[in-house]
Amino acid sequence: MKQRFAFGKMIFRWYVCAYWVIACFGLAALPGEAEAAGGGRQFAHSDSDKRYLHYIDLYDANNRKITADSTTPYSPVKTCGRCHDYETISHGWHFNAFRSHALGLPQSEPNDDAAADSEAASPVHDGRQGEPWIWTDERTGTQLPLSYRDWPDLFHPSEIGIDPFAMTRHFGARTPGGSTGMEDARSLAFPDVDLNDAEQADAKAGESASRLQSSRWQLTGDLDVDCMVCHAVSGAYDFELRRDTIEDENFAWAPTAALRLGDLDGSVARIKEGSDPEDERVQAKLPKVSYNPSRFNADGKVFMDLVRKVENNACYQCHSQRTVSINQPDLASQPESGDDPESMETPSETMTMDSRWIHDQDVHIRAGMQCTDCHRNGIDHQIVRGFEGETRSSWPAMTTLSCAGCHLGTDFYLDEDAAEASVALKEIANRSGRLGSPLPRHEGLPPIHFEKLACTACHSGPIPSATAGGIMTSLSHGLGSSGHRSGEELPSIRGPLFVPLSDVSMSDEAESATDDDQASGHEQPRSRTAVARGMWPAFWGKMQEGEVVPLPPEEVYTATRRALRVRRGFMAEITKPTLEDEKKKTLFDEKVYAGLTAIEKEFDVAQAVYVSTGKVFAKSDTEDQLKEITVSNSDKIDMVRWPMAHNVRPAGWSLGATGCLECHSDDGVIFASTVTPVGPAPVVAGPVTMASLQGIDDLDRQVWSELFAGRSTFKILTTVSLLALAIMILVGIATKTFSLVTRSAPTNNDRSR
Repeated sequence: MKQRFAFGKMIFRWYVCAYWVIACFGLAALPGEAEAAGGGRQFAHSDSDKRYLHYIDLYDANNRKITADSTTPYSPVKTCGRCHDYETISHGWHFNAFRSHALGLPQSEPNDDAAADSEAASPVHDGRQGEPWIWTDERTGTQLPLSYRDWPDLFHPSEIGIDPFAMTRHFGARTPGGSTGMEDARSLAFPDVDLNDAEQADAKAGESASRLQSSRWQLTGDLDVDCMVCHAVSGAYDFELRRDTIEDENFAWAPTAALRLGDLDGSVARIKEGSDPEDERVQAKLPKVSYNPSRFNADGKVFMDLVRKVENNACYQCHSQRTVSINQPDLASQPESGDDPESMETPSETMTMDSRWIHDQDVHIRAGMQCTDCHRNGIDHQIVRGFEGETRSSWPAMTTLSCAGCHLGTDFYLDEDAAEASVALKEIANRSGRLGSPLPRHEGLPPIHFEKLACTACHSGPIPSATAGGIMTSLSHGLGSSGHRSGEELPSIRGPLFVPLSDVSMSDEAESATDDDQASGHEQPRSRTAVARGMWPAFWGKMQEGEVVPLPPEEVYTATRRALRVRRGFMAEITKPTLEDEKKKTLFDEKVYAGLTAIEKEFDVAQAVYVSTGKVFAKSDTEDQLKEITVSNSDKIDMVRWPMAHNVRPAGWSLGATGCLECHSDDGVIFASTVTPVGPAPVVAGPVTMASLQGIDDLDRQVWSELFAGRSTFKILTTVSLLALAIMILVGIATKTFSLVTRSAPTNNDRSR
């Protein structure tokens, strides 16, 4: 008995030892689980719907606690990252616009241990195409659509020679930080280069990477992901001051300035490029912060007035839109033909920014919803964008946050066979009516419309008219900052456009169907007409093997500054002077000819060109005259288009609400409305119909519209004909029946016999 008891104790001890070995070391072999467990222990959360009161200590980039006497700016990384998973957050949708494959990183395999802890192990999904970064320079007539994402018809900044520093300085004020504004992203972009060694950066990564090295970044500091850009309550964050601070190249000081924690003295932009960051005289010129003592409590903590659910005001900073009316000239008021032609002025169309009071809000906002009710995110900050075909493996019910998913349920995405076996009736979260959304009946609407049209085609965007109007956006025109806008400012964006979805979007998440999708009956996104915005690129470039290649915009300005001699702007002085058309074209030719000559000399290229309005201009054999040439990569000079989902109009204002003839007629805007190519060049281009953009032949459309014009009469005639036929059939049946009855009935003679 004792032997058995001793043997049992030994087994128990071995079991306990084995348990602790597995607990301590076994989990190390399961990095995903270990990280999840570690993350849960490290980052606490309140798990309540109420706001958590943030009285916190502030820390600078060197992890030193900030007091009222400090002069260094606070760091969101070191401050917010003490309680929140900053590493995971920093890879979110709004923060990865300049990152990952966008910087030329090789995509690592899932089993690549070396990259397990790096961003390369978590590739960025670009999804549906969005608004590009449009590099605009009024002085040279440039509007160049850029993107690090794999979206069609756009230019990659690095291919043009625009380095991350220039992108951060030019567009950083319209981002919440992160991307190449952070040192880790720049290190990922050039893993074999010591960014603190200027000579090594030049030798191994070229001239573009030299801007990455510390000679400038050590002065500007990192433009960290600033949590308060979105999470500060309305009125607690000064977006305008943040923009000014970033334009002064005070990147690291932007979060401090925007919260108005103190006054900022100094500007990195005033420090000469190439200055040694270690030089004491340079260090003395760096900005200094004078903190407001009243913002600090007795224990040194600062109250951060923030919310978990982002307010609409924060979204509006980057996602606002205004319409611009295009006013055609009044030709009746022009001089008679007998007047002196030298004194005649050719009128041109004018742009007028529509007054704010005529703009209606999105119907969802008017109903009391917030942007984040649909555009949600978890701790990874991968914002739900709400387009059909978007996938998130961690949350399948996300499909109900799209237009169709919310209003119609997930059955809308299933084919007929799969819909019959759908679990939607059992899974309540997959049903229609999310957030109280009404179920649209679409009475009398043939189902083929759902195969050909996206929801936005009928329900979203500015009220369409016979011609596409102008559009100004926060990202492209700086809406939100104080200024005088006439509506003619570059870039020239037009909309609403009605174009196939496949032409304006490219979802790498839905490009290929998976076995699971096919097994579940989910259909892949189709090419459907949607509402969009568009613009025509304008830039200075060079010809290379038959293709046009843009040149760096900043270097172009330096090369053409004396040749163009533009003070008020390219549009104001060259393309829109009050001159007759012939003189306007002559002035344009002379200026651009001089600019092309300067570029060919400065950049040592054989043939320089200027692109605008879908045309390519080059020097002709005659001095001061231009000629149009063709290029093999015409997609780089044609219209760039991207979808537009908001504002959503009321149901009564949707296209087709009054009947079929609203669209299927000679003047139906979804087919017959036009858009005219526009740009800095004074080129009169012909209007393009929406039908042609959709690949529909105008003659076929007109025939189809004519058939619809007589559709009501045809219905009446068909109904009358069917009734007449039915009556004739009934009369025939009655006659035949009566005849049979009379034949079978006995006569009087038969009865008498």
